[in-house]
Amino acid sequence: MDSETLRKELAQTRSPERKFEIHMQACRDIQYVQPEEALGFARQARVIARKMKDATKDLHALRMIGICYFAANDFAGAHKAFQEALTKYRRRKDATGESRALQNVGLALRGLGKNEEALHSYRLSEQILRKLGDEEILVKVLNNIGSVCVALSHPADALEAFGECLVLAERRGDLVLVARLMGNIADVYMFVGDPEISLIWSRKALDQHRKNNDAMGVGITLANMGRVLQSQGDFTGALAVSTESLTVMSQLKDSSGMARSMVALSELYMEKRHYDQAATFADEALTIFNETHDVDRSLRCLLILSRISLHRKNYDEAMRTLKKARARAKETDNHPLHIDIEIISAEVARSRKDLATSRKHLNAAMKIAVANNVATSQADIAGALSQLAEATGDLQAALKFERLRATSQRIADDQLRARHGQALQLRLDVERAQRAREATQHQNEHLAFTLESKERELNTSAIAIAQKNELLTAIGADLKVAIDAAATDRGQLLRSLLHRVEGHRRTGEDWRNFTEQLKDVHDHFFRMLAKRCPDLSSSEIKMASLLKLNLSSKEIAEILSLTLPTVEVYRHRLRKKLDIPSSMSLTTFFQSLD
Repeated sequence: MDSETLRKELAQTRSPERKFEIHMQACRDIQYVQPEEALGFARQARVIARKMKDATKDLHALRMIGICYFAANDFAGAHKAFQEALTKYRRRKDATGESRALQNVGLALRGLGKNEEALHSYRLSEQILRKLGDEEILVKVLNNIGSVCVALSHPADALEAFGECLVLAERRGDLVLVARLMGNIADVYMFVGDPEISLIWSRKALDQHRKNNDAMGVGITLANMGRVLQSQGDFTGALAVSTESLTVMSQLKDSSGMARSMVALSELYMEKRHYDQAATFADEALTIFNETHDVDRSLRCLLILSRISLHRKNYDEAMRTLKKARARAKETDNHPLHIDIEIISAEVARSRKDLATSRKHLNAAMKIAVANNVATSQADIAGALSQLAEATGDLQAALKFERLRATSQRIADDQLRARHGQALQLRLDVERAQRAREATQHQNEHLAFTLESKERELNTSAIAIAQKNELLTAIGADLKVAIDAAATDRGQLLRSLLHRVEGHRRTGEDWRNFTEQLKDVHDHFFRMLAKRCPDLSSSEIKMASLLKLNLSSKEIAEILSLTLPTVEVYRHRLRKKLDIPSSMSLTTFFQSLD
């Protein structure tokens, strides 16, 4: 809605409710492209709601204010608005509103780098949604929980959240979310050290994104595939998909997506010691992440740049970059990044022959790793401390750290094996869920077919009953005429009636009804019978149909008004024409045709 249209609509209406809706719609139209202007509309809507003393509209506008702050990357402002909305929902005992507000609070906390607090907020929202049975919001919350768990290096919890979320998304038919979750699961497999399975999930995600015509999803997945291929040593493949990812994001004019692709390319070029190209991409990505206030990713760029300076032996530049990273790290609780800052600082100090400072940074890194139970980092840091002690001639300390390194490495290996086990369990769970869904679908289709067949059977039976009743009514009327007739005419009338009954039996009306009913239920049987022997007579088809129903020769003889020897002759002809082995009964053969 442009400003002129908005002004005219507001001038033409006197209704406060309508004015409120106009401002809210104007806000929704531009909240992600012009968040500052949208914020003004949301605030005006809230003023109107308060004048109306409408608490529900007031809360709606308040949450919209928070969303505008979030879109403008003002996460502190968003958190304040969402927290106020949460308090109000709790006072009103509105469980649905509370769950939504908790989800919003979690998003704002993530933007502020407070991942542990965000996880707590999401978990509270999850508990409420499970009680309410609200799957629509639960899938979003579970996806957010999985993402936070990845950031906090909790792969088991991430796998559990993403796995359940995938099942719910598939059940709801949300193919966009399904594709995103496949990509998320691929990331977790990469984290637990299973790049082959990660690549399989990435390709699944890529195929689904392309089916969905989701260019954004394609770009993100390509960037993730680049990291997987890089871990496998496939530099050419990684470079190709990462470059394609950057192209897709550039076409979409998505600055954040472009920056993520640039980070992937920067790491690739740094690995190949193409430092100029690596630095260019990292600098451009850093500028974008600073503009969007993406703390964790901007930190990652700073660490890449500091490593490039270290490799170039530009130690002063490396320390200046690390100083910026240390200041930025205060805005996040992402401990793996904190550990990396200390480790790179230690490497710079050691390169400068400042072993005391190097030891200081390694000890700081070890303290963070121990506090957060990161065994892999503990092993790497202990190894670096052992080398440092050996360089200074302190062999006793070197031995102590080497033992610590070995112990930490064993723990890390055990954790890695456990993660592999969790990854395999997830694969089994997903495959089991897929089989269960297919079985349920097959069962539903079978039940639907059975129901349809039964309905046709009932309709045919109803018609047959009606026809039989019509015949009996006519016979009754004729009998009454015969009874009332003179004795001289009665014999002729009864003979005429008997002839009519015999004629009805010989016309096969009942048989035609039976055949139609049988075709409705077992149409495939008749097609297979004709395919097996096209030249069967109508009498032989009748015989085959009755044998399929597992009727005895005596029962068939009564139904068809034949003698028992005649039925046996038909059975012999059918066995010969259809080339049925003597070891198989006719009934078994005909039932197998269906």
